[in-house]
Amino acid sequence: MSVPLLLSFWFTVAAYVIHVIDESLLGGSFVEKVRQHWWPEYSWTKFFWFNTGYFIVMITSVVLYDFRRGTWLILPLAWVIERACNGIWHVGWAIRFREYSPGLVSSILMWMNLYFVERYHLAEERISSTQWISAAVIGGVFTIFLTLYIPVIKGRQRSNRPSATSPRH
Repeated sequence: MSVPLLLSFWFTVAAYVIHVIDESLLGGSFVEKVRQHWWPEYSWTKFFWFNTGYFIVMITSVVLYDFRRGTWLILPLAWVIERACNGIWHVGWAIRFREYSPGLVSSILMWMNLYFVERYHLAEERISSTQWISAAVIGGVFTIFLTLYIPVIKGRQRSNRPSATSPRH
């Protein structure tokens, strides 16, 4: 069996659509859980615009690869890697809070896709080690940002705010 990279890259976008629906509808919603655990000001508007931007970047990357091929596979490959890593973040959330992490179930699609890209891409669509490393670095940087921004940056800001019950001097 062989799966063309272009099909796998479009599958990333399709799986992300399902992921956003998962985060919107299941387990109390991603927005509500982020508000509860880290960032009370997080909103559906922020969720919408972040995901819209991410979709634009992902789709643009796939279209560029479709028309240009070659090294242009680095960006859609980076999103395949980043989305698979995002699923690990959802597993960590579920373990940490002992609750369903909105987005966890759809992460299985991302893991499957990474496996398909690695195992079943067409022989003539060789991915060089340089391209894998470049994609892993880009995907890794985005993973680190997404992993740390909400829980660490926003969570720390939340914990540094005086609560309504704390004594005032």
